[in-house]
Amino acid sequence: MRERTIKQRILLFFVLLIVFALCGCAEEIVDYPARTMPDGILKDKIQLKSGESLFMDKCASCHGKPGEGRSDRAAFFEPPAPDFTDAHYQRMDPAYLYWRIEVGKSIEPFRTQGSVMPAWGMHLTEQQLWQIVAYLQVRAH
Repeated sequence: MRERTIKQRILLFFVLLIVFALCGCAEEIVDYPARTMPDGILKDKIQLKSGESLFMDKCASCHGKPGEGRSDRAAFFEPPAPDFTDAHYQRMDPAYLYWRIEVGKSIEPFRTQGSVMPAWGMHLTEQQLWQIVAYLQVRAH
């Protein structure tokens, strides 16, 4: 009887260990405001060019490719600054990108994950934020 109880406890321990491991691996759901990207901005060459200029001025030092002014310090960021040429940014919700640029590291889960992303919402207009978002989505391939 005692041997059976020990086996049950060991089994329970491993089941709980697996459950905790799976919970730790679960992707955190981030709540952000719903927004609608302005119509036609993804095809408007002037808006995209403005977004590219803003990206080069404000974002490339961390998110750009080496030839775009990416700084050496960006290689040491933990978590690393995302590479916006990755194709999944084409499919990402524009409202999320807008919100993330707007608030930066100032809110969870980004603050405790060590993000160094500045909040650009107080420095850029709504139109400028959308221009950057549009450029990021067109830039991705």
